[in-house]
Amino acid sequence: MKELKWNVYVDSINRRRIEIYNIFDHASFKKGCDKAWIECKNNFEKFEKDVYAELMYYFWSKCEWEIILSDFPESKKFKKEKVDVFSQVRLNWDIFIDYVWNQYTHGMVDMNG
Repeated sequence: MKELKWNVYVDSINRRRIEIYNIFDHASFKKGCDKAWIECKNNFEKFEKDVYAELMYYFWSKCEWEIILSDFPESKKFKKEKVDVFSQVRLNWDIFIDYVWNQYTHGMVDMNG
């Protein structure tokens, strides 16, 4: 069985660097997606709304899921910007939700782990 995978950039406070993180490694978010699938497997629009709500609940506007983007080399011309995991996923929302839906639909998701 394949595991869901969607990578984003996060700040690793302990290692003091930006790292790549699979959002489905967040156990509560993954459980929320599993629940959305169980409740909405015959309704894509409802599934999409439920997954969106889970994504927003766990990753939107929380400092532990934000990174700062800046130009390089840094200049005063560009403003630094905070980018959270939610906004990173939203950049490719249509591709993301189709990927998640198809993984569940084709039975490729391990719902026990």
